[in-house]
Amino acid sequence: MTTNQILQSSLLDIIFEDRNKDYGAYALRKGYNNRLLLALAVGFFISLFFVIMGTSNKEKANGFVKAEMPGIVIREINLPEKKIEKPKVKDVIAKPKAVKKILPKVAEVKFTSPPKITEVVKEPMTAIDNMEGKLTSDKNMDGDKMEKDIVRPTIVESVEEIDSVSGPAQPEAIFTVQERDPEFPGGQEGLMKFLRRYLSTPENLGKDEKKVVKIKFKIDTDGSINTLEIVTSGGLKFDNEVVRVMKKMPKWVPALQNGINVPVNYMLPVTFIGVEE
Repeated sequence: MTTNQILQSSLLDIIFEDRNKDYGAYALRKGYNNRLLLALAVGFFISLFFVIMGTSNKEKANGFVKAEMPGIVIREINLPEKKIEKPKVKDVIAKPKAVKKILPKVAEVKFTSPPKITEVVKEPMTAIDNMEGKLTSDKNMDGDKMEKDIVRPTIVESVEEIDSVSGPAQPEAIFTVQERDPEFPGGQEGLMKFLRRYLSTPENLGKDEKKVVKIKFKIDTDGSINTLEIVTSGGLKFDNEVVRVMKKMPKWVPALQNGINVPVNYMLPVTFIGVEE
C-alpha cells in the first residue's frame, strides 16, 4: 500500500492489509457501528413502549369504582336480670345467759378454829345455841335465820357448751431409737475383698517397705461416694491408685439417724507393704 493510499484508507483496512478479509472478522468489525446504532434504537423503542403501557394501566386503575363496605349496625340487647338469691341465714341458737338468783339474806356466824396453846384467841368462840339457823362463815353478819331447804348458792357466771367424744384409750407408742453407721455391702469383710481385688502396687517396694495412704470421703444419703480428699499421702502414684479404686466402689448402705438417712464423712487408711519375690 502506497503512502497516498495509507492516508486515504481507514484503520481497519490498514490492519487487514495482506490478510484474509473473507473469513468474517473483517466484516464484523466493519459493520460494528451500524449494528450498535440499530441495537440502541430497538432498546429505545422497547423502553418507550413499556412507559406508554404503564401510563395507560395507571389511568385505567384510577378509573375503577371503589365498592363501599356495608355499614356495621350495633344493637343493644337487654338481658333479663337474674334474681340473686340471698343466702339463707341459719338460725343462731343463743347460748343461755347465767341467771343470778336473789336469795334472802341469811344470818352468818364466823367460824373460829380451836385455839392453840401458843396463840392468844382475841375473839371468843360462838356458842352452839347461837349457830342454829345460821351459816358457817369467816365473819359475823346479821340476818334472817336460815330455813331448812335453803342451801348456800353457787353463782354461775357463764355457760359453755363442750362437745366431748369418748373413745377407747390409745396405747402408748414405744419410741425406738433408729441409728446406724454407714456400711459397705458385705460389711468390713466385703470392703477388704474389694480393695484386695482392685488395688495394685503402682511401683516396686522393698521387703517390708510400707506406703500408707489415708483418704477421706463422704457417703451421701443415697450411699454414693463423693468428695474424695487425700489426708495422708503415700506418694503421687499411690494416691492416684487409691483414688482410682475409690471411684469404682459401689454404693454403701447410708448412715441412719432418727430413722432418716444422713451424709457421713468416712476415713479409710490403705497400706501398701512390699514383699520378697
